[in-house]
Amino acid sequence: MNIGRGDLIKNEVLIEALDAGELSHAILDVFDPEPLGKGHPFWRMENVTVTPHLSSKSGEYLPRTFAIFEKNMREYLKAGKDFTNVIDLSRGY
Repeated sequence: MNIGRGDLIKNEVLIEALDAGELSHAILDVFDPEPLGKGHPFWRMENVTVTPHLSSKSGEYLPRTFAIFEKNMREYLKAGKDFTNVIDLSRGY
């Protein structure tokens, strides 16, 4: 998951890792360059979720984000299914 800076990762390296199965999924909110081009492979990849880069408009964003992440990680580690903010791929987000 990258919600920080687009240049944190090299797109080509991430694409190779996803294609090779070294990573199962990537959730990306930032890109280098921004905006992500219409023809970029991330748009077509089944194992990539692209989110809009406008979700961080509050001083409470990071504390809330980390609280949700921690709750979901605990749920995941116990093989649970009660996740918060589940992505509905059929709706596109």
